[in-house]
Amino acid sequence: MTSVSIGPTRQDRLARVAVATVFALHGIAAGSWAARIPWVKEARHLSSADLGLALMGAAIGGLTAMPIAAWLSARVDSRTLTRVMVVAVAVTLPLPAFAVGMPLLFGSLFLFGAAGGVLDVAMNAQGVTVQERYGRSIMSGLHGLWSVGGLVGSAAAGLVARSDIAAPEHLLTVGIVIAVVGTLCGTRLTPAPPSAPGKVFARPDRALLVLGVITFCSLFGEAAAADWSAVYLRTVAHTTPDVAAWGYAGFSLSMAAARLIGDRVVERLGAPLVVRAAALIGASGLALGLLVQVTPVVIVAFVLLGLGMATVVPLTFSAAGRTPGRDPGTAVAAVGTVGYGGWMVAPPIIGFVAQATSLTTALTLVAVMTALIALPAHALRED
Repeated sequence: MTSVSIGPTRQDRLARVAVATVFALHGIAAGSWAARIPWVKEARHLSSADLGLALMGAAIGGLTAMPIAAWLSARVDSRTLTRVMVVAVAVTLPLPAFAVGMPLLFGSLFLFGAAGGVLDVAMNAQGVTVQERYGRSIMSGLHGLWSVGGLVGSAAAGLVARSDIAAPEHLLTVGIVIAVVGTLCGTRLTPAPPSAPGKVFARPDRALLVLGVITFCSLFGEAAAADWSAVYLRTVAHTTPDVAAWGYAGFSLSMAAARLIGDRVVERLGAPLVVRAAALIGASGLALGLLVQVTPVVIVAFVLLGLGMATVVPLTFSAAGRTPGRDPGTAVAAVGTVGYGGWMVAPPIIGFVAQATSLTTALTLVAVMTALIALPAHALRED
């Protein structure tokens, strides 16, 4: 990481606020949509299987977007790409709520997922640029604000839903707000011209593959917690439906809190030690919840898993952006392509293993993969 002896300028501080706001806006969009999925299922009379198929559209769109994001990152500076894609996310956010019929719903979610995937790469590349100008770690905090945005978006959506406001009107309003605020923030981002246009489709080298595997394991755990924590509490710990929701709430809150303070911890201890310790805490915490199937213990287990997952993705993206000879956006896209596969495959894999054995056995896989993150954590060191 480049050291800046005179410290960040006023322009750098404004750029940090701007990119942090974009991260939060991205989280708000994701949280707002997630909270309105039940409305779409009911309003469009979808079966659980139909809904699952439709939701795959967003995952496929996000994964498909990664090579596109790499191509764009090599030709468009991250400031411009971030400014354009935050508006694209705002425009595509309400589309699924207006979609009638499976083809339109799948297609609209594909576009929403693709826009979110490209924005993810662009805003992380911009975050790396701002971090280099600061001369110290800020990526964990940026991802923390994404988590906070997700919590704000989902909580606000819950209140709106309780007021009987339909999803199309709600998501259209959120989209307009995101577009306006995102456009304003875009004027304060830092110019970051692409530096390696010739390497867009080059095969990821060993360093990027290792970072991709770390991200894969982390996002596998995040997706498993998102989709299966409440199910585990309900069916294995035999708690009530309302208490079952506390598992993922605890996971999300601990992740957000850890990310917000993560930069200070990384500055003191270094990224490899932080990730290694966090992975072992997350793995052992989840293992405890799998062994002691009592509601309070299981909730604490998911809280500890959230702590373990919190800093992994921000630090792997940060390390990717520092890869010598690579454009930051292209490197982040390469790591993201491998990593987001974990988010895509985790829910069905957990389901298949649970069907063949038990959900406890399936989630043991998450604990093992979380622990494995500790082994290649040295790849996150700053040379």
